[in-house]
Amino acid sequence: MRAVQHLRRQREQQEHGLARGDHDQSHADDVHARTLFAAPGPALKLSAVTQAGQLDPKTQFRQLYDQEFNSVYRSIRAVVLDSAAAEDLTQETFVRAYRARHRYTPTAPPGAWLRRIGVNLAISHLRRQKLARFLPARLYTAPDRRDYDRAEARDVVEKAMLALSPKLRAAIVLHYYEGLTREEIADVLGVPAGTVASRIAKAVAIMRKTIGSDQQRDAARSRSEGALRGR
Repeated sequence: MRAVQHLRRQREQQEHGLARGDHDQSHADDVHARTLFAAPGPALKLSAVTQAGQLDPKTQFRQLYDQEFNSVYRSIRAVVLDSAAAEDLTQETFVRAYRARHRYTPTAPPGAWLRRIGVNLAISHLRRQKLARFLPARLYTAPDRRDYDRAEARDVVEKAMLALSPKLRAAIVLHYYEGLTREEIADVLGVPAGTVASRIAKAVAIMRKTIGSDQQRDAARSRSEGALRGR
C-alpha cells in the first residue's frame, strides 16, 4: 500500500513538473520572441532559399520576420487604420507565430500564414474598439459619376465604411488596398474564395447604398438652402 502511494506521489510530482515546464517554456518563448523581434530587420533580398521554395518558420523564423514584417504591417494597418495599433498588432502577430512555428504546415505560403494571424488579430481589435474609418479612394465610383477630389473621396468612403462589419471590411481592404486576388484573400482569411467574393460584393453594395443615401440627403439640403436664399 505504501509503495502504491509512493508511486502515486512520484507520478503527481512528475506531472506537476511537466506542466510547470510547459508553462515555463511558453513564457520563455514569449520573452525570446519579443526580444528577437523588437524591431524590424533590414529588407532582405530573395535568397536561394526563397527562390527555390519558401522560408521554413521552424528553422528560419528570423529571416521570415525580416522578409514579411512590412507586408504583415501593411495588411494590419489597412484594416485597423491606426499606425500605433498596427505596430503593436504586428509584433503580437510574430510573437504568436513564433510560439506556433512548430505547428506550421505548408498548406499555404508562410507569408499568407502570417497575414492570416495578423488580420484575425486586427479583426478582433476592431471588434473591441468598434473602429471603421478608411479605404482608398480608388475603391468607389459614385452612381452619378460625380468626380471627388482625393480628400473628399476619402471622407465619403470613410463614412460608408462605418456600415461594414469587421469581416466585410477585412475582405474589401485586402482586395482594394492590398491588391490581393480572391484566392489570396481566401488563404489569408482561411475561408473559401467564394465566401471572399460574396463578402466583397456585399460590402460594395452596402457602401453604395450608404453613399447614395448621403448624396440624396446632401442634394435635398442643397435644394432647401437654395429655396431659402431665393426668398
